[in-house]
Amino acid sequence: MNEYVLYFTMFALLIGALSSLKLCFHKNTSNVLIGEGLMAIIIATFLVILSAEFNVSFGETVALFILVAGPVGTIAFSKVMKRKSENIE
Repeated sequence: MNEYVLYFTMFALLIGALSSLKLCFHKNTSNVLIGEGLMAIIIATFLVILSAEFNVSFGETVALFILVAGPVGTIAFSKVMKRKSENIE
């Protein structure tokens, strides 16, 4: 992979990570869930690129786990929040 393409990709992922962190710190629950999902995708992409560049054999496996655990965690969190909002009313 070209060195400049790698640097540009890392810079773009850094900008995406900062914007997802900004979403995570908003008070709305939907923004937190969107930010968490975006951060999971960004971290998995970062791991795949690093594992391809530095020949790390388990990088794709960890990225796949993060891509599966991200939506599962989001669904579990939304179910818990739904139960809590039903108990309040």
